[in-house]
Amino acid sequence: MKLVQTMLAFALAGAMAASASAADTTYNMGTLSATPYINTATVSAGTEFTLPSTGATPFNFTDTYNFTVGNSSVAGTAVTVDLDLGSFGFHISNLKLDLFNAANTWLDGDIVSGLLDVSVSVDAPLTAGDYHFMVRGFADGEGTGQGIYTFTTAAVPEAKTYAMMLAGLGLIGFTVLRRRSI
Repeated sequence: MKLVQTMLAFALAGAMAASASAADTTYNMGTLSATPYINTATVSAGTEFTLPSTGATPFNFTDTYNFTVGNSSVAGTAVTVDLDLGSFGFHISNLKLDLFNAANTWLDGDIVSGLLDVSVSVDAPLTAGDYHFMVRGFADGEGTGQGIYTFTTAAVPEAKTYAMMLAGLGLIGFTVLRRRSI
């Protein structure tokens, strides 16, 4: 009898560990470009945990988005994570977005702050290198224990790239006007 109880305890612990690992996903976006990267993810409730830096804010999933900035004309990122607000029993509470560098140093972040806040966003200047975003939250859809979010990111060209483009257009316009007057 004792053996059966021990085996059931191990089976339960294994099932809990499997559900915790199933709730966390890593996405590799490759090199960030001006073309938006879009991912709609359905998340399931895993093991509930609390991060020391957030006090009592619980999370039960953490998704990681790895990417590289390789072009010097990219000055930053524009990232938005939008929530599905409970349609068909899917919902997420305590949604948080954080940006980290390769050394796992926090650079920027945002958290859903109330009932009317349905997205988090980060707009941070970046140099060439490896980075990752962490999307965390509490999947608590009624009857499903799941939530849906849409992750969108794109590179933002550096301001001097726009300045060079406008200067080039100005020179072309000046040349056209000069040729017409001759």
